[in-house]
Amino acid sequence: MITMMGSMGTYMKNLKLQTQFQIKQDRGELGSHKSLEDYINITNAKDLPGHENDKDREKLSGIKNKLLQGGKLTAEERKYLQAKDPEAYQKLKVSEQEQKAFEQRLRQCRTKEEAQRLKMTYINSSLVTLKSVEHNSAIPQQKKLEIFMQEKQRCDRIEESSREFVRRGDYDRLPTEAEETKADKDAQEAKEAQRPKVPERKEPLKPAEKRKEKPTEERPSVHVESREEKKVKRARANAHRNPGPGFTQVVAAYHANIGQADITKSKIDAKG
Repeated sequence: MITMMGSMGTYMKNLKLQTQFQIKQDRGELGSHKSLEDYINITNAKDLPGHENDKDREKLSGIKNKLLQGGKLTAEERKYLQAKDPEAYQKLKVSEQEQKAFEQRLRQCRTKEEAQRLKMTYINSSLVTLKSVEHNSAIPQQKKLEIFMQEKQRCDRIEESSREFVRRGDYDRLPTEAEETKADKDAQEAKEAQRPKVPERKEPLKPAEKRKEKPTEERPSVHVESREEKKVKRARANAHRNPGPGFTQVVAAYHANIGQADITKSKIDAKG
C-alpha cells in the first residue's frame, strides 16, 4: 500500500509540473509563478455568464478554490454553487456519495489487510484513470489537468476517511488475517472440547459390573475467548451491519458523472 501511495504521489506531482509548464508555454508565460490552481481559478471566472458581476465571479471562484484545497463548503456556499454552477454541484454530490460508500465499506472490513486492500484498490483506480489519458494525444493537456485535479481530490477524500478510521481506533480493533486464522482454530478446538467424553476402559466390564457401574461423563471445560477471537467476532458483526448502497455501484456512478462531458474538450483556455 505504501508503494502504491508513493507511485500515485510521484505520478501526480510529475503530471502537475508537466501540465503547468505546457500551459505557461502556450500562454507565453514561462517566467510566471502561477500555479495550476491559479489557472483553474482564472478559467472558472471566465466560465461565468457575461451578466455576472465581478463580485459574483470572485465568490464562485473562491468556492471552487476551497474545494480544490480539500475544504468543506458551508450550507450557504453549497446553495450558491448549486445556483451558479449546477454541473459542479452535481459532481460534488456524487463525489461525497462515493466517499460515504467507501467509509461504510471500510467499517465492514473484517481484517486489517482487507481494509488496506480496499484503500489500495480505490487509489489504484485513480492511477489507472490518469495513466489512461497521459499519452492520449486526442486529449488536450489542459483537459488532462482537469482529470488530474478530479482524481487528486478523490484521493484526498479517501485519505481523509482512512485517517479518521485510524484515529477512531477502528483500524486497530480489526484483527490481522493471522489473528483471524488463529481465532478460528481456537474456536474449533474449544467446540471440540465442549463435547462430553466417556472415559475408555482397557478391559471390558463383566455382566455384574455393567449393572452396577454407570458411565461417568467428564464435565466440559469452560472456554474463555482469546483476544483474537474477540477481535474477529466484533469485526464479523460489523461486516453484517448497515449494508447500505453497493460500493461498486457508487464508484461506477462517480466515474459516469465525471466522464459525462466530452473528454477531448477542456474548460481551460490555454491561450488566455
